[in-house]
Amino acid sequence: MALFQKDDAKRIKASNISKWLLSHGVSSITTDEIATLIGVQKNHVPQRMVSLRRKNEIISPARGLWLPIPPEYMSWGAPPAIDIIDPLMKHLNADYYVGWLSAAEFYGASHHAPQVFQVATSRTLRQKIIGRSRLQFFHREHLSNVPLIHIESKNAMIPISSRETTLLDIANDIAFVGGIDNATNIIIELCDDTFPDIDALINTSRFYPAAAVRRLGFLIETFTDTSNLDKLVEICIERNTATSVLDPIENFVGKTDKRWNIKINREVMPDV
Repeated sequence: MALFQKDDAKRIKASNISKWLLSHGVSSITTDEIATLIGVQKNHVPQRMVSLRRKNEIISPARGLWLPIPPEYMSWGAPPAIDIIDPLMKHLNADYYVGWLSAAEFYGASHHAPQVFQVATSRTLRQKIIGRSRLQFFHREHLSNVPLIHIESKNAMIPISSRETTLLDIANDIAFVGGIDNATNIIIELCDDTFPDIDALINTSRFYPAAAVRRLGFLIETFTDTSNLDKLVEICIERNTATSVLDPIENFVGKTDKRWNIKINREVMPDV
């Protein structure tokens, strides 16, 4: 890459590397590339970056990856998660999409602002705290099959779960979003101004357990001014699996809603 020629090592000091990267529009850089730019062996790079890290001018969110911190985010200790996620996942060689609470917030469903940045990944990764951001990663087998959209961040186009994928993820992973009541709040808000595409919801539902599809259908029909969900009911019937439960963390006790074949094992109390 022309940007990282050895000749540059004659004019870039380690103390200026963050400013130089920002002035050249470079949002991420590897240890090898820094070594070339400042003219040192790559094993000396971490020590050369100590002073810049202390001044919140650069951060290393993963071994071998460095991100310069724009001046407006120095008090945060890192750029925001939306600007970190793409270079981080590319460096880790992992496919991903932003989902759950973080995707719901993008669609305007922010009844309770998320305190985490939630990401579906093709690899198992541990949670990271980077500056003010807490990143949660959830390994997903169906990652390449579900519909996504892309939004523009400062430096990249970021994949985000579609409205329909977001609804199914929330209905499937109740614990990730703060329980059934908060999941219902989010589902209501996601269906408020723009109702999900039923055909897209049905096509995407095949990548999710029957319990998630039934739970979502029941909550949409019960708590929103919905259009007809008969086609989604038919898909649930075709699954022909045992009765599901509304709240997966409660006991299997309660009246069964025969239309959705789901046991109402607790009262749902949304507050929107």
